[in-house]
Amino acid sequence: MQVKSKIILVDDSDQKRATYSDKFKSEGFEVFEAVDGKKGLELIKEKKPDLIFTGIDMPEMDGFTMIRELKKDPELAKIPIMISSHLNREKDQLTAKGLGVQEFIYYGFVTVNEVVKKARNLLGERK
Repeated sequence: MQVKSKIILVDDSDQKRATYSDKFKSEGFEVFEAVDGKKGLELIKEKKPDLIFTGIDMPEMDGFTMIRELKKDPELAKIPIMISSHLNREKDQLTAKGLGVQEFIYYGFVTVNEVVKKARNLLGERK
């Protein structure tokens, strides 16, 4: 039996989390969810996921601050990260790149199926 890849979704939008969670689960991923960066960081430390998919603008702790905190831990710093934003801000792309984010997704411009494909590529999976 194949072990499921673990993904943590971090976003303050219930609708976005539900959309991506449902799709990733239907594609065989084990999914955990957090509503902000602070809770996401706690969940990431606990679950040690294979992939992190986070938003940027969230209460408590934004996605970039969460990533900066992750990068302080050598074990967590290696986890691939995809980030999603509904805003087309160049500074966000530059910040994400500087933090080592592997994929920057514009919410609404990339389909859920394409997001799953990008996740599989980051994990080295094929389907």
